[in-house]
Amino acid sequence: MADLAFVPPGTVIVANNMIMEAETAHVLQTCQMLAAFARIGCSVTYLWPSYGRTVTALAGLPIDHRPIRCRARYGMARYAEFAARLLLEMRGLAVPTGSVMLSRSLGVALAGQWLTPRLVLELHQDLSPAARRALPLVGRRVRWVAISGSLRDHLIGDCRLPPERVAACHDAVDFTRFTGAGPLPAADRPWPAGCDRDAPVHLYYGTLRPERGLDLIAHAAGALPGHGFVLIGGTAAEVGAARARGLDRPNVRVLPAVAHAEIPGLLRSYRSVLLPYTRAVATHRWMSPLKLFEVLASGTPAVVSRLGPVTEVVDEDQVAFLDPDDPGSLVAQLVRLEREPEAARARAAAGQQMVGARHTWDQRARDILALARAGR
Repeated sequence: MADLAFVPPGTVIVANNMIMEAETAHVLQTCQMLAAFARIGCSVTYLWPSYGRTVTALAGLPIDHRPIRCRARYGMARYAEFAARLLLEMRGLAVPTGSVMLSRSLGVALAGQWLTPRLVLELHQDLSPAARRALPLVGRRVRWVAISGSLRDHLIGDCRLPPERVAACHDAVDFTRFTGAGPLPAADRPWPAGCDRDAPVHLYYGTLRPERGLDLIAHAAGALPGHGFVLIGGTAAEVGAARARGLDRPNVRVLPAVAHAEIPGLLRSYRSVLLPYTRAVATHRWMSPLKLFEVLASGTPAVVSRLGPVTEVVDEDQVAFLDPDDPGSLVAQLVRLEREPEAARARAAAGQQMVGARHTWDQRARDILALARAGR
């Protein structure tokens, strides 16, 4: 998309019907986008449902914080209450001419499209049947951001959205934060009890759910007893469930989730990082994994499932691909990584260079503003 270097950024209003109290990927992405809009010179206002609890993820962001007190936390009651309260809140805002509103909620977009001259609705998955029935209510001033090219094609082909109003914007990364991190001291690195310190140890971080490739990792751990595997993520109960799925081995260590601030150092501390998504992931057709961009920025070799949305971002010159339908594929790629370390480092360096040039949060913010202003 066009760069906005010669266009005054103006005001961006972000409104998300999202519970902000936990460090989920959605919350982290939202905070990164808020910070990026502010960095490129926008005046940023953020509205979200508040339940009276502290939201640490928003602390320190140079934005206008506007929490909207709500009671309902679940289901349609939550969506309806937030949309109604948002409408009342925005009627009291002085919305400057040329401002842009961004949301990830169709209900918010339906309410906000009459209050702002430009509105961008960001989607990370397919529209539900109820959302499709509401499409005739979406006006021409609304633009759509799809999290991947696969989702964009689906929205145009199956949902009949006008192609000129839909753009693909993959997730992104705080490039400097991940490139600037050093590996953890050896004594501070989580390490499998059955592995020597010179053993090749591979990291997985994220949700500890079977569809994220836990069975593939368990198979690799059994086939490669000389390799170690560190898995970090989830609650204590999820850690126990993961161990019960074949990961209770001397060369495997499974730990609960850590603060996101600790991730850059962890990524630089192991031989490779594993992203073995399977087709059982509900969004495997359209996803744009935030972790993929973080791993690429770290410069650590990545072993990633060959899925359509992933191959939109990277190729075989930047990562090692595994077949998520073949348990032996991960084993083969880890053996290859040890036999060809220079090639693995070259792929990682190429991936790092690519993501720094194309997938920063600031560039994503510029792309969204360019879409909002297109054709006006």
